[in-house]
Order: sequence, then C-alpha cells, then structure tokens
Amino acid sequence: MWMVIGEQRGTPTDPEERSAQFRHMAEVTRQSPGFVRGWWGADDDDPELSHALVVIDTLDNARALKRMVQENITGVRLRLMEIGAEVEGAS
Repeated sequence: MWMVIGEQRGTPTDPEERSAQFRHMAEVTRQSPGFVRGWWGADDDDPELSHALVVIDTLDNARALKRMVQENITGVRLRLMEIGAEVEGAS
C-alpha cells in the first residue's frame, strides 16, 4: 500500500468553512481508484496549513491521485510514501 501525503496553505480559519473544505476534499478523493482510507486536518502550529494523509492500494493509483491533485489544485505539496509497516493501538 501507498500513502499520498499532502500539504496546502490557505486553509480557512473559520471552523465551519474548514470542515466543509475537508469534507469536500474527502468526498472527491474517496472516488479515486484504489482509495483505502484518508485523513484531513489543520496544522496545530499553523492553522492556515492543512495536511492530508490518503492510503491508496497501489503505486500506480497513488501516482494517478497525485497527478489529479496537481492538475486541479495550486500550491499543494505532495509526497508518495510506500507503507512499510502498519500497527494499531491496543483495544
């Protein structure tokens, strides 16, 4: 599995606007081929900065998501990471 890690400036500081933006980003991303899971949130130290962590099933699908975002959103920084290990907390 692969993770697309995104960082973008311009996050709304209003909590309702920010929540709406994250819901929209999540809904669009969720339709991507190979989507597994994702998280979107504002940076605690810099509230105008947002982060996205999206797990995708294959490298090809992760690259396709990266291309789609880069073609449609300006000012976003994206990285691809192969997931080498996964752990969950105790139940």
